[in-house]
Amino acid sequence: MQANTAEPVEGGDQSITHRAYVQIRAALISCRLKPGSRLKIAQLQRDFDISQAAAREALSRLAAEGMVTIERNSGFRAVPISAGGYRELADACLTIELPLLRTSIQRGDFAWEGALLAAYHVASRVLAQVQDDAISMDAYVHHRENFHRTLFSRCDNQWLLRSWSMLYAQQLRFRHTFRELARLERGLHDDYRKFLDAVIDRREDDAVALWCENHEKVVGFIESSLENPAA
Repeated sequence: MQANTAEPVEGGDQSITHRAYVQIRAALISCRLKPGSRLKIAQLQRDFDISQAAAREALSRLAAEGMVTIERNSGFRAVPISAGGYRELADACLTIELPLLRTSIQRGDFAWEGALLAAYHVASRVLAQVQDDAISMDAYVHHRENFHRTLFSRCDNQWLLRSWSMLYAQQLRFRHTFRELARLERGLHDDYRKFLDAVIDRREDDAVALWCENHEKVVGFIESSLENPAA
């Protein structure tokens, strides 16, 4: 009887900690918790209605993912955003994306094609509303990430998928800094449609080339914005 009673408590603790992790991670990605800012446990408790233990565990997990730093005698701090490190981060993400993309194209079926086209349709429709200020940037970022996860979902290499997820989350922090990126990506609609056509037709090399071209356009925009914030 005692063992059965203890199990739900452990599960409850894990659920509370996971909720704290999800909430704080989302706030870091959206830059509601500003890059470089000190993360005070007591403040996080109040803002997210979580326990001290859950906040600390979530921050430790985020530190392991590179989104938070632990400073001696100062606690936790959100990792800053700088122009110097973005290209390295973006290229590392692309290096992982290419084998994920190739494997998914090779192994994708009709159901995957349908899910991919649906995910892109929703993301592109939400993007139009973001640009018109009719919906929050958070919504687009969520649906854009869902499109990427669907695109890579046919790859069964969990190490690659976990590595991509961590690097992509870091990139999202840069993307959230510039609302004008929505305008640029809306202008890439035809490019993404060409990419999707190549994926559906299983033209693997064409799809990879188009993915790299779009990657470079977005990276170039973000680098320019970081280096010239007034512009």
